[in-house]
Amino acid sequence: MHVSDLLVEGVNLMLLGMGSVFLFLTVLVLAMSGVSRLVAPFATDDTYPNPHRQPVSTPTEEHKETIAVISAAISRYRNKP
Repeated sequence: MHVSDLLVEGVNLMLLGMGSVFLFLTVLVLAMSGVSRLVAPFATDDTYPNPHRQPVSTPTEEHKETIAVISAAISRYRNKP
């Protein structure tokens, strides 16, 4: 076999492999889109709660004391020689 024959065979094999991967990924995307459209009517807003809708709790006195202690420790660490 000549080198040019091997190169042509290699290019054909490469195109076949890349084409099959591209075809598989295209079918996968289409299948996922189809399933998404089928399931969309059954999904509600309660399925995935929005974390931003939850009320933010105010720090209690115990938390304020803990925050003060941690802040003091950090500033003391940063001011160390």
